[in-house]
Amino acid sequence: MGQNKKDYSHLIDSADVYIHSHPELALKYLDSIPTPPSRSIEGRLADYYLLKGMLYHKSGEQAKLFNSFIQAVKYGEMEKNYDVAGQASLDLFSNAYSLNKDSTAFKFLEQAREFYTLANNQNGLVEVEQMPAYMAFQDHQYEESNRLILENLDLYKNVEEDAYYYLFALFMLTSNYIHLGDTVNSEKYFRIFQSLQDNTTIAPYNYRSYEVDLNICNSHLALENNNFNLALDYLAEASRSKAFMEHVSVKEYYTLYSDTYEHIGNIEMANIYRDSLRDYEKMLLEDNISASFEIHENLIKTEGELKIEEAKKQRNLLFALSMVAVLIVLIVIFSLTYTRLLNKLKGLFSQLNKTSYLNRNQERLNAKVQGLEDLIKDYKKQMKKISLTNDVGKQRNMIRELYSELNLKSSTLLSNEKHLEIVNDSNAEFFINLREQSPQLTELETLVCYYLFLDFKNKEIAVFLNRSVRAIESIRYRLVKKLELEKNGESLVDFLHKAVNP
Repeated sequence: MGQNKKDYSHLIDSADVYIHSHPELALKYLDSIPTPPSRSIEGRLADYYLLKGMLYHKSGEQAKLFNSFIQAVKYGEMEKNYDVAGQASLDLFSNAYSLNKDSTAFKFLEQAREFYTLANNQNGLVEVEQMPAYMAFQDHQYEESNRLILENLDLYKNVEEDAYYYLFALFMLTSNYIHLGDTVNSEKYFRIFQSLQDNTTIAPYNYRSYEVDLNICNSHLALENNNFNLALDYLAEASRSKAFMEHVSVKEYYTLYSDTYEHIGNIEMANIYRDSLRDYEKMLLEDNISASFEIHENLIKTEGELKIEEAKKQRNLLFALSMVAVLIVLIVIFSLTYTRLLNKLKGLFSQLNKTSYLNRNQERLNAKVQGLEDLIKDYKKQMKKISLTNDVGKQRNMIRELYSELNLKSSTLLSNEKHLEIVNDSNAEFFINLREQSPQLTELETLVCYYLFLDFKNKEIAVFLNRSVRAIESIRYRLVKKLELEKNGESLVDFLHKAVNP
């Protein structure tokens, strides 16, 4: 399945190429991506939804616009594509602010600043800093907007690698001066604006969309001054860039044409443009209704997917908790069963190198040797039985019986003497011979040798010495190395039997 998975990322790149020049073609490229896109273009979802939002902005489909930009922010953050997340947040701000100047819009603006900071996108942060002037522009505070722009106009002009910021500032300045009736400055900045037409760092769509807005703005001012012929000239100029109009500009375009023709007495043409305006508004309404249904269906689908995913998580969580509970019970049972026995054995085997004491008391302890060896062998058999028992309850009872017996016999046999002394007493010859042949062995290694001599297994020795089986295996490996047994292929157990019976 992985080898046959088709990569659809090239469709996003193609849509990006045509998004401004041929938006219908760009939309076809995006719509060619199989749904759900999360399975078809993993890692490029932020780019996909950003382009979708830009296309819906051009067509005036507000519901789809907001949904797409919100998805772009979401996936931009998930994919760590902070440039896209910042751009989508800024688009959400500008569209939200034009509709309702509330805290939601400012949240998007602050979000854009945070994402551009994470991306270290200095140009993006410059655009964020333009937004106070843009807000004043939207609020018809033309003089305040101009003041904020002129304070930073040189900064925008010096961003040579992307002249868009300078273009946007000139657009707002020109529009502000038109509304203020300052013809001298409006024409001055409009000429500077036009000088950027062939700038290769500016997308043609951005230039043409701003230019058409300025022509509509000039037409509106001419109509207010009853200069109807000049108003029609500006509208005719705007007609050449009708494909670059945004939905707000399209409605104003039809309205200005109908009002102008009505003022000059051409009622037929005025009615034609009114009909065009009604048809356009009807189309926008139908598109928004369709978008609302589509978004609703997507939400229902997403909710269903979330419920399925949540159910899977719940099942996995319950399974994990049950496994943890079983493990805890087993650990508790094991601990209760073996802790006391291990502590007792650890105390009994804690001292090894007491050979002088053993030599002084050899006569007194010889009588105990055979009994103690028999006792240890008996314990060995019982430990084997315990290790081979699968029934946990039965195993626990056997360990309790062994523990009781050990307590009883240790009090009578061992008295206050240390276990290591007894071990040495029991096989003094073994320890003497082993130390004479291998003085380099540590106390722990000597004690392991003793239990190997008695034919105990690694698992049993680990229990006696309160160590892991892995640790005992490691000690045995070191013993073979220290005793250089690999040279003649002799086993460690055979060596030990020779050591006690040289």
